[in-house]
Amino acid sequence: MAKTSGRKKEPVGGTKKELVIVTRPAVTPSQIEQDERKRNLLLLLSSMEEQGGVYERSLAHLVYWLQSEKGIDLGYNFTLVGDLPTSKELKEDLIALLYVGYAETDARTKKIRISSDGKEFLSKVGYDKNFYEQLRAAVDELRPKIAAIDMQIELTTMLTRPRRRRSRI
Repeated sequence: MAKTSGRKKEPVGGTKKELVIVTRPAVTPSQIEQDERKRNLLLLLSSMEEQGGVYERSLAHLVYWLQSEKGIDLGYNFTLVGDLPTSKELKEDLIALLYVGYAETDARTKKIRISSDGKEFLSKVGYDKNFYEQLRAAVDELRPKIAAIDMQIELTTMLTRPRRRRSRI
């Protein structure tokens, strides 16, 4: 048996890399049930179902406009970066809904939409019908603006997608 010395091996060349692990608590359906902001986001995704969902960037614009133009407070704080509204809370809530399975991303279009589990959750937990109608009416008014952003995103992704090479005969 070889005897080891008590010295640690030093990194080669004086470089040192550390692995930093950041723990985040897992989200549970009961936490979403108690969080009104996440439930309202789920209602918003439900109102966008007719369009087959919404892109994440379009959703940020929509929530921003709902709060600033229509006066519907969904509880998100926004920072404008140029013309783009960004919200850390919205991103985290969206990730939580995706994690629990109440929202899903369409594999082909990459749009975010409410899942069947999300619909079932809303029907089980219940929601304020008046708020939903107010939200739906405001979304209908903003739909042309959202459609324009969606079209811009689709054109951008279509133009940046690598093309298949044609085989020559």
